[in-house]
Amino acid sequence: MFRISSKIYVIFLCALGGFNYVKADEAKDALIVQTILKLDSFDYEKSSNKVKDSVSRYLLKNVGTEEYFTLVEKFLIEEQLSNLQSLCSEKDPNSRAANLLFKIGGKDAIADALKGLTEGRELFISSIGFVNNSDTVSALESLLSGDNFKEMRVVVRAMSNSPAGQEKLLDLCEAKKIPSQLKQDASVLLSGSVDPRVRSRAAKIIPLPASLGGGSLPPVKELVELRGDSKKGELVYLRSCFTCHKAGEKGIDFGPALSEIGDKLAREAMYVSIISPSQAISFGYEGFTVKTNEGATLIGYVVSDGDKELTMKVPGGAVVSTNKSEVESRVPLEVSLMPSGLVSAMTKDDLIDLVEYLMTLKKTEK
Repeated sequence: MFRISSKIYVIFLCALGGFNYVKADEAKDALIVQTILKLDSFDYEKSSNKVKDSVSRYLLKNVGTEEYFTLVEKFLIEEQLSNLQSLCSEKDPNSRAANLLFKIGGKDAIADALKGLTEGRELFISSIGFVNNSDTVSALESLLSGDNFKEMRVVVRAMSNSPAGQEKLLDLCEAKKIPSQLKQDASVLLSGSVDPRVRSRAAKIIPLPASLGGGSLPPVKELVELRGDSKKGELVYLRSCFTCHKAGEKGIDFGPALSEIGDKLAREAMYVSIISPSQAISFGYEGFTVKTNEGATLIGYVVSDGDKELTMKVPGGAVVSTNKSEVESRVPLEVSLMPSGLVSAMTKDDLIDLVEYLMTLKKTEK
């Protein structure tokens, strides 16, 4: 049976109907995109202007969607650098857009954006904090000077969101090269690292106070009898849990979702899971440390373990795939990715309010 090649099929689609019209034929654009995505060896850079125009229209209509990221990531489309920068500085921090921005444009794309960006600048800084690369960390480090204390606090938080950034923060604190008023921020943030080594080093260099509220917590049996303010608890969630857990539409998809946690855990189990998270690690969220031949370190949990690729979800919710030939070691963590020192950054009332809020997160009845 005669079979037409996929490459010829793309040419045929472009030629069909002349492809000359004022209003874009969305269905045809989508069909062309779906076709080239299936081609293993399609060279986007060498493709015709008609194909590129079709892809450009499709991307413009779908900016920020899963389809958008899939297409840009596969063909590393440089024309999307501006849109990726915008995605990094709109609404919430966008780790996927930031990683693609760096992958396509390198350190120059980051530096150029930081030079000229004013609106959405803090969101952009937060987004690039999820890029686990020394060049990006250096760009963030360069912002830790001057008198813009508000921005520097954002920078410290951003640096705490990647393994490379955490190590640099610890180095700066140890060398006393970070403004003293930011050390408490770094202490609280690094005490929440998923890497036990970072938490241990931070405890020695920039130790947390025994409790932000002073004194020790009462036993769980006493805590469960207390009631808090769920509205205040939501603020604690946004401060302490947002970067790892989704609750409804809020938060970052890294750890287990909290959207229906109030239906799943009793109040006592809720306290235990926060105070001592290693006692009950959710299935599928067991942590691993992976080192590559190039010296990179990934910490997260395994999403898929194929014959050729190992795919992990890392802090910030980014999904990272590594060729197995490049993996030097993969070691399971003995403790939960959720740090046990989280409560050290809360007062007793913060903890009670947080649990009160989490207990309200239940399945919505239709």
